[in-house]
Order: sequence, then C-alpha cells, then structure tokens
Amino acid sequence: MRRDTVDFAGVINKHKKVLREKVQYITEYTSKPGEKILLTENFTNLWITEGDYNSIPQRHEVMDIEAMSKQERSGARSINYTEIFVCSLQQSRPPRITVTKGLAGIGKTICVHKFAYDWTNGSAALDFDFLFMFPFRELNLLPESKLSISQLVQRYYPHTGDTATFLKDTNIKCLFIFDGLDESRLCLDFNKSPEYADVEHTMKLHVLLVNLIKGTLLSHASVWITARPAAARQIPAAYIDRLTEIQGFRDEEKEEYFRKKCKGRADMILSNIMRQPSLFTMCYVPAFCWILATVLLHAMKSCSETDIHQHTPRTITEVYSNFLIVMIMYHQDKQSHGVTEREKVSDLLQAKRPVILNLGRLAFHCLKVQKLVFHERDMESFRVDLSLLCDGFCKEILLQDEPIFQHKAYAFIHLTMQEYFAALYVFLQHHMGQHPNPLAKGLVTKLRGLFSRPSFSDVCKSACKKAVWSQSGHLDMFFRFLCGLSTEKNLQLLQGLSSQGVSGGEDATRTAAYIKKTLHRDIPAERCLNLFYCLNELNDGCIVDKLKQSLKEGALATRDLEAAEYSAIAFVLQASNSDMQEFNIADYNLSDELLWKLLPVAKLFRKVKLVNKDITKHLVNFLGALLILSKSQVQELWLENTEISDVAMKQLCVAMKNSCCRLQSLSLSGTDFTQRSWEELTNVIKKKQTLLTLDLSYTFPDHSAISLLAAALKDSECRLQTLKLISNDLDFHCCEELASGLSTNQSLVELNLSRNQLKDVEMMALCNALKEPECKLQILYLNHNQISSDCCEVLSSVLAQNKALFHLNLTHNKLGNAGVKILCRALKNNVCKLQKLSLKYNNLTYDCCEELAFAVKENSELLDLDISVNKITDVGVKLLCQISTNHRSNMQCLRISMSDLSANCCQALASLLVELKTIKELHLDFNVIGDMGVKYLCWAFKTRDNGMEALSLKSNYLTDECCGDLVSALCVKNTLKFLDLSFNGFTDNSLQLFQHLVLKCADLEELVLQANSFSLQGCNELEKLMNSRQKLQVIL
Repeated sequence: MRRDTVDFAGVINKHKKVLREKVQYITEYTSKPGEKILLTENFTNLWITEGDYNSIPQRHEVMDIEAMSKQERSGARSINYTEIFVCSLQQSRPPRITVTKGLAGIGKTICVHKFAYDWTNGSAALDFDFLFMFPFRELNLLPESKLSISQLVQRYYPHTGDTATFLKDTNIKCLFIFDGLDESRLCLDFNKSPEYADVEHTMKLHVLLVNLIKGTLLSHASVWITARPAAARQIPAAYIDRLTEIQGFRDEEKEEYFRKKCKGRADMILSNIMRQPSLFTMCYVPAFCWILATVLLHAMKSCSETDIHQHTPRTITEVYSNFLIVMIMYHQDKQSHGVTEREKVSDLLQAKRPVILNLGRLAFHCLKVQKLVFHERDMESFRVDLSLLCDGFCKEILLQDEPIFQHKAYAFIHLTMQEYFAALYVFLQHHMGQHPNPLAKGLVTKLRGLFSRPSFSDVCKSACKKAVWSQSGHLDMFFRFLCGLSTEKNLQLLQGLSSQGVSGGEDATRTAAYIKKTLHRDIPAERCLNLFYCLNELNDGCIVDKLKQSLKEGALATRDLEAAEYSAIAFVLQASNSDMQEFNIADYNLSDELLWKLLPVAKLFRKVKLVNKDITKHLVNFLGALLILSKSQVQELWLENTEISDVAMKQLCVAMKNSCCRLQSLSLSGTDFTQRSWEELTNVIKKKQTLLTLDLSYTFPDHSAISLLAAALKDSECRLQTLKLISNDLDFHCCEELASGLSTNQSLVELNLSRNQLKDVEMMALCNALKEPECKLQILYLNHNQISSDCCEVLSSVLAQNKALFHLNLTHNKLGNAGVKILCRALKNNVCKLQKLSLKYNNLTYDCCEELAFAVKENSELLDLDISVNKITDVGVKLLCQISTNHRSNMQCLRISMSDLSANCCQALASLLVELKTIKELHLDFNVIGDMGVKYLCWAFKTRDNGMEALSLKSNYLTDECCGDLVSALCVKNTLKFLDLSFNGFTDNSLQLFQHLVLKCADLEELVLQANSFSLQGCNELEKLMNSRQKLQVIL
C-alpha cells in the first residue's frame, strides 16, 4: 500500500475516524445516563515544560505538587502539547523519542487524547501519516508472550489492513504513543535485550519496545511515552530527544477548569477554595480539581449560597470523605433510577460498609508494597465487588468493546484515592475492634494488642514512625488522611461506617502532641513539612500560629530557633497564600545547622536575599546548594552590604556556573570583595548565559576591576542585559575601559551610571561607544551626575545616530537651558527613537520651553517627558502648550511637578489635554494650582475624547470646593486607574463624592488621600472602600 494510492487515503480516513471515536468523549461517573461529555468542550490546557532528566523524586508526589504550586513559572521553557514533536531552535531536526513525565492525575492521558483528537481533525501533528495509541495498562492484559510490531498494530487497529507493508515504507511517517509506563509490568533492559529490525519478527513486548526506542526497529518512526517521574528513569537519557513534564494547572488554567465544570457557580466555588491554601494548592492536579468540584457542586445543591462557605471542606481529608458520600449517593440514584426516596447518609454508609471495608483492605495492602494496578484475582481475593459500590473510586482498565483482552485490571482514579481508602480501612478496623492496629508488626506486638487494646492515637503513632522514616515518602498522604479521620468533623461525616459511636477529640489531641514531639527530633526536612500538614488536618495550628505572629513582628531575627520552629517556618511559608516572591534570610536568627531545614522551601522562592550580614562558610554552602537544586526556582540572589571572602566568592561562582543553576539576576551592591573575587565574578559573566542582570553598585571597583568587567562584556558568550554601577566614583580611565566593552557588546540593553559624579569628559568617552553600531543600549541612567551643556553636542549626536536608545534619564545634572536647547535639535531628528526623557532638576526655566515645545511637536516617538523640579512657571507651561497645534506628538505622560505653577497656566494646559488626545497621565504635584486650576482641568477631562488613566495633584492647596467638579469630570470616561490627592485640604464633606468615584470608576486601582483633613470616622469610611473592590487600594 503506497502513500499516493486511493487505498492509502481510505485507510487513513478510516483510521482517523476510529481513533476519533476512541478519544472524543470524557467519561465521568457523575454524568447523567446517556450523557456524553465532549473532550473539546471540557479540555483545559496544561502547563508543560521541557523537564530535567536528573529530577529524582525523594518524597511523596503530592508534596511535589504542593511545592510546584508555589514555583515561579518562568524557570523552565514552556511548550504547548501540540509542539511535542516540533523542532526547537536548539535542535537540527524534530525529536524522534519524546518522554513526557508527570505526577499521578496530572493529565498525561487526557493530554495524549487531545493530541490524538487534534491529529484526526488535521489541527496538529500534520507530519504524521499514522498515529497509534497503546495504553500500557491494556498492554499488560495481552495474552501473547511474543508478537511483532505489525501484529501489535493489527490487534489494536485491524482496519489498517496490511500493516507490515506500510510500516516498512520509510516515506510513511508513524507515531507510536505508549501511555502510562508506570502502570506497565514490563522491565525495560536496554543492555541485554536482543536487537531486531524486522517489523514481522515476533518478540517479547519489552524487547519490542526497547528496539523501537533505540531505533533498531522502525528508525523512521517516532515514539511518545508518558510516565510518572520515577518510571520515566527506566529509559536512559541517551535515547531521549525531548523530555517534557506536565506540571498541571497554573492559576488561570485552574480558574478555566472550574468555569467549564461549574458553569455559573464558578465564582462562588473559586472564592471558597481560595480561602483554604492547602486545597487551593492541590487544585494544580486536574484529578483533584474534579474531586473537589464534584463535592462542592453537590454541596451547593443541598444548601443556600450564603451557607456554602460553612459546607466547604477545610482539609483534604474532609474533601475525600465528602467525595465518598457523594459517590455513594450518585450510585444509589443510578441504581434506583431516581425513583426511590433517598436514604439517610448514615444508613447508606452502613449498608455499604462491607464493600468499603474490602476496598480499603485492598488499598492498604497494595499501598504497603506500592502496587497501583490490581487484577481480577486481586479483587476476588479481597472480595471487592464494585457493582455494589460505584466505579467513581476505581477505573476499569479493560475497554469492553475490544475482544482481544482476556482479563480485566483496575486502578484507583488517583493515587490519593487509594491512600484515603487505605487510611479509612485502618480507621474502621480499629474502631470496629476487628484489628485494633493493622500497622502492628510481629507476633509479640499483635499479642500485646489483644490484651491491651491500643487507642487510635497509638495507631497514628505507628503510622507516624513509618511515614517519617520512609525514604520515598509513599506513606505521607496515608498518614495525613489517618490524622484527618480522627477529627470530629470527619467522624460526623462518616457516621454509619463505624458500628459504635466514636469520639475523636482525645485521640486527635494525643496524636497532635506526638507529632509536635516528633518535630523536635532530627528527621528529614521533607517529612517535617508533611507533619505540619498532618497538624493542619488535625486542626491544630498552635506552633504555626505562634510562628506567624513572630514572623509578623520580626521577633525571629533576634532569638535562636528550635528545630521544630524551622520546620514550622517552612510550613508557614509553603502553605500560606503568599506568592513566594522573596525569601529574606536575615528575617531569621539562623544557626548554620538548622538553616538546612529551610532548604526545601527556600528553593521555591524567586528571590533569595541577604542584607547586612557576613557570608560565612556554612552560609555559602547553603547558597551554593540552593542554586543547583533540582527544580530550584531561585532566579534572583541579593547579597547586599555584605563581606565575602575570596574562597566564598569562588564557591558561589562555581555554583552559578553549574548547568542546573537558573540564576538570572545577581546583586552584590555594597559588597566588599577583592581583585581575585572580581576575576571569579567576571568569568561567570562571560560563561553564564542565563545571567541577565548584575548590580555592582557601591562596590567601588578600581581601574583593573573595571578592565576585567569590560573584557567580560566584550566576550561573545556574554548575555548580560542589565548592568548597574551606581555610586562607584568612576573616573575617566574607568569610563574609557567601560566604553571599550560597550562598543562591541550586543546584549546589554540597560546601563545605570547614576551618582558617579560623572563630568563632561567622562561622558564624552562613553558617548563615543554609544555611537558604535554594535552597541544596542536601550536604557541609560545618568541621573545625579555633573553633566553640563558642554557635552550636550556629543550627547545630541548619540541621540541622532543611535536607533536603539529609547529611555534617557538626565535627572539632577547641570544641563541648563542651553544644554536642553542643544538636545532639542536631536529630538527633531527622524532617526531619534527616544520614548522617555527625564530632565528633572536641571536648572531649567521658561526660556527653554519654546524650543522644547517645537521639538516635542515634531517628534512622534517621545511618549514620556519629565521637566519637574525646575523653574518652569506659568509662562513656561503656556509656551510648552504650543505643542497642541499642527503636531505629530504622541505624548502619553507629562510631568511638571514642583515647577511654580498656579491656576493661571491651567487654561492653556486644559487646551493641550483636549488637543493632545494621547495624553493619559498628568503629574502636577507640589504646585499651587488650587480649586480654580482644577476646574479648568475638569473642563478638559469632560471634553476630550479619551479619558485619563493617572492624575496626580498632590499638595496643590485643593479643598472640598473642587471635589464635586473633579469627581464628576473623572467619571465621564471611567478610565481612571490612579489618583493622588494627598497633602490637600479635603474633609468629610467630600466622603460621598469619593465613594461615588470608586463606584463609577471600575478600573481604579489606587486612591491616595493621605494628609488631608478627614476625621477618624471619615478615615474608617474611606478604608471600607477597599472592601468594596478586590484590587482597590486606598492610602490614608
């Protein structure tokens, strides 16, 4: 069968139709009879990154999820699922072997199904003629011990006909997808498996797969394998062209999922979830999102919207207990077809107790040996009959319409569901007296239990010991559920399962006490974190609450911390609603040993900061380890005002050069280091291509240090984009060296040379570099120097030649009117691309305003002009307002603060605002425009076509008299985002007007009203405005 024949096209179309029918629907237990849920309508995009092959899980997967939810999302390259087999910039050809890893329930299978569905519709993977899907859980059930690749395709897709012929054809491109390697019973041996290239040669399935991956068999075909992280390591890195990882839902995708699933109730459900950080965190797992949505939708049917918060689960155990009830109730409705009256929940649970107990026993015994897939013999051995319960807990692996399979297999819908049922089994066995402590080991221990019945807290102690010393962390969630089941809330939910009334108050208290005692022992940091989650399940926040208060008061920086407190800090940081932006080591009085307790959480922060503290040997070890940790999210490191030895700097630089280090920004501002340290640092600048920002302000480098820096900038591998050298007393020789580096560097886009006392001679040396075509500098800060009009000719020539420079800050120099007039010539030049210019505090007067007006009038690029803190006066503003006629200006922001302005210039300014429709921001702080000036401006706000977005009138002698006009004018367009009326004379008489402003201006984000004349009651009323809108900030 050749590609160009009619038969080939017919087979392709038939195959696409069959495959589309396999993947186009999503199955949900809670759907109504006959209801089909379309994949396209319910699919939510997943966050996929190019993964790290060396990432070895050392903890429970859910702990990875909880960490993942706090990661800053820019650490790894994100790709869309449709790009899995698209050639990247770093690759010369598309990947042949792709492995996608991901935690249980993270969306690997649905991602594969969506990819396949898109291929059948011609919207993805267009390079492939055939796409074949093989779930490993189904491959486990194949009866044959040996088969060929053509036989395998034939068995799954018999409509393809003569498979051997088209598989041999190298012009026909095939993609083989093997989903769920972690569920496979195959052992892939890449060293000992025999090699076969014939598509018709029969071989064992694991040998077939090894040959397919190695390319011995069908080297022209592509292969996609999905697996959980540990299983993915069965495949050597040498055979993998692309390793990707599904990270789950980001915030926006999580919201999208609930909006699709919950329709009109999504806002209320999301609001309630976000109040519970541990639940909000778990929602990064799509499977958990479905469980939680199912529970909350059911709750909303049985209570009013005002009561939904009370019915929202507070802990993960409560979610799963509620899910158990919801599934049993759905099962009852389906069995009775909704005809019989619904029984009480407790009666239902009592009736289902035997099958729940048997399912829990299966879950428990298989969890101990880390078995995730069960076969019919397992179900029979544990007397599990799912028809008596429901299939919302387990999923059947067998596709019933495929006659080739001889056996059935099952798995829980998610790993955590198995762990919940295992914990529930232990809980029930204890309280029903059948087996007081299923965790007990050894004959002596079991006999002792017969004569002295252990309490449930004793059972929890046994589980705690096992969980704490488990290297893989596979019992973490099991113990968390076990703790949660002992609370009054869960006991109340599960009434009917236990044969007698059970009170959990004492057990929960004793278990919490034991956990706190365990926290003071030397146990792994990851286990410590899980113990705090267990305390959270027990509703015990004693240690955490104390730590939160201490963190708030800053008390931790002045006293020594105990081991348990370090773990508590880690828990508070990870479980809080904070965005994990900054971890400041100086906030804690660190001991060198216990600092490592914070390592698992410190790596989740984007920025790590250490200020005013010497960097010791232990501290640099910690920082080095932090930078190279797998999945470390640290992208910024601030070591400011510190002393660092040559040895410590060398060690830190070694870590920064490590390929695992993702550092993008390094600040050593105010740090004292030697010439040798400069050598180490500049080597990093040359070689570390992820390092984009470097702050070396207040380091006072000498000529030789600047020479090393210039050499690093000249290096072709240097990728530095931002360099800060503020207040370094740079002299002419330093500027010459720096200029030599700038003249050839094509990566640097921002340079800050503020506060260096630069004079005209230094400035001229730098300008020569800026005129070089290789120089791509876009942003230049020269504020607080001593630049005069004498160097403005050279600076003007830079602006007239450099097309890259768009932001120039000349604040607080000595340009004067003469210097500005020279710069205006460059502004009129069409080559000049300057968008933002600050001439603040430059001894300017109205004399330069006419030239400035004509320059701005001719310039279509300049968007932001700042001439504040100059003696512009009303005369200067009136001259500047000549821009308004026959202009090309696209000015968006005008700043004329502290410039001796009164109401006399406001009429001209109002005309400018009407004519220059592009202006969105106006800053007139610290002038004397008064109420009359505001009234002139209000006419402009009402008349102009476009509304204002930012208005600042701080300290302008304004009173209640102008407030009505101002609010009325600003509400016309409803575009205002920022308003500053601080340091004026507004009183309580204007309260209602400000309330009206907030009500009407829906985009308003910040309202500054501090230092006015409001009463205490008036301030309280204004503070209430913040509660009326989520993003509004009122500053008083």
